[in-house]
Amino acid sequence: MIIPLVLLTLVCAVLLYISNKLTQEKITANARELQLGIINSVMPLPHNNQLYDDFIEVSEPGYFRNADTVIVFRARINGQPVGVALLPVLAKGYNGNIQLIIGISFDGTLLAVRTIKHNETEGLGDHIDHNKSDWINRFSGLSLDNTPLEDWSVKSDGGNFDQLSGATITSRGVINAVRKSLEYYKLNRDRLY
Repeated sequence: MIIPLVLLTLVCAVLLYISNKLTQEKITANARELQLGIINSVMPLPHNNQLYDDFIEVSEPGYFRNADTVIVFRARINGQPVGVALLPVLAKGYNGNIQLIIGISFDGTLLAVRTIKHNETEGLGDHIDHNKSDWINRFSGLSLDNTPLEDWSVKSDGGNFDQLSGATITSRGVINAVRKSLEYYKLNRDRLY
């Protein structure tokens, strides 16, 4: 009675191993395509390099909340810099960290900001998601050159940004993370390419 069970277990283990090996490449390719889609959502500028493979990792606690690193994906045309996508940039939300991806053109202009992951309250703080509200689109086209530092806060704090109704902490956190990302980029642009 024990020998058939051992054989059945062994056959199942071998089948699982083979199945895993046969599907691993497809799973990896699908994960890569998903991440590349996210990166391209904030990097609309033409580029002819393999964006997914052209990156560096940076760690700057003074600018990023991340405990580890931020990946800087670099877009280029014929080797010349076009822009970067920073992933993940953490913002302080009401219910924990908010993960953002931020696209910045070579000249320091924001291309797009997208929310990757958050735990904000549905109907309030979740409006940082571009699928729920266009609030996050407000950043596109802004830079430190066309928006003074004192404007990078919510209107109730004397800044130039509308806050999400009932989600001031979330709004402040996202605005601060975007501003600090631009400051980091401006100071380190040449190093990033």
